Parts: sequence; C-alpha cells; structure tokens
Amino acid sequence: MGLTRSGKALVVTLLFRLLFGGYLVGKDQYYFNDIESALTVLLINVLLGISVTLFLLDKRYGLIGIMGLSAFIIISQSLFIIVTLGQTPEAHVHEPLDNWWAILLYYLFSLLTLIFSIREYRKT
Repeated sequence: MGLTRSGKALVVTLLFRLLFGGYLVGKDQYYFNDIESALTVLLINVLLGISVTLFLLDKRYGLIGIMGLSAFIIISQSLFIIVTLGQTPEAHVHEPLDNWWAILLYYLFSLLTLIFSIREYRKT
C-alpha cells in the first residue's frame, strides 16, 4: 500500500493528535477532576484510532470516520465554548478559558485532520 503525501500528513497529524488526546485525558482526570470529560476524550481517541487503522488497511469508511469525527469535534467544542461562556459553568464542568491553549491545539489538530482527510478522500 502506498500512501499519498496527504495520506502521510494525515497519519502523522493523527499520531500527534492521539498523543495530545492522551495528555488531555490525563489533564481532565487528574487536574480538573472531570472524569466524564476524560472518558469522552478517551472514547473519541479510541474511535479515531480505529478509523486510522481502517484507513491504513485501505478501507474507505475509515477515512469517512476520520472526517466525521473531526467535524463532530469542531462542532461540539464550539458549542461547549459558546454555552460555557454564556453562563457560569456548573461545578463539574471546567472553565474552557482556563485551558485556552489546549482548546486552540485541539481545534488546530481537528482542522488539519479534516483538511488532510478531505484531500485524501478526493484523491481516492
């Protein structure tokens, strides 16, 4: 199997994204004491890992899964920020601006993943 340049960039971006997701799971669980958020991020990372594996095995629905998860993450993260900035957060929800750089990186990784996966989808 030969990956295109977009495919290689997608896999490398997803590797870094999964590493960063592991960091976010640990930070949510131990620093913010938000187990629900940690489990959500872990579930998303597991689904991304499965989708990447399917993509590397030349299954087209792996690429579709990557695009769908990336779009879902961008939309849900945007809604989370809008909701929490519009009101005071509940006791079990951490303030998004306390961790603004992580949210910015999460958006960047999601956007890069979406761009590279769309480019790869068009080529295949």
